[in-house]
Amino acid sequence: MPAYDYVCQDCGERFEVRMSIAAYSAGSAPQCEACGSASVERAFTTVNVLTGGRGSAGQGAAGCGTSGFG
Repeated sequence: MPAYDYVCQDCGERFEVRMSIAAYSAGSAPQCEACGSASVERAFTTVNVLTGGRGSAGQGAAGCGTSGFG
């Protein structure tokens, strides 16, 4: 089940909610875990992606060691 990050527009609390893709697609919105407000917005976070491009076999992302592939 995917995790979605939200930020409360009332108190500024940032929190994570796990919900099914179907529930998210249907527009389900959680309430803030800290203050109970329904005024929350989805927060977008960065995602790390490892690629297996030419010349990268056995090399991990910067500072992460080896990827174990290759």
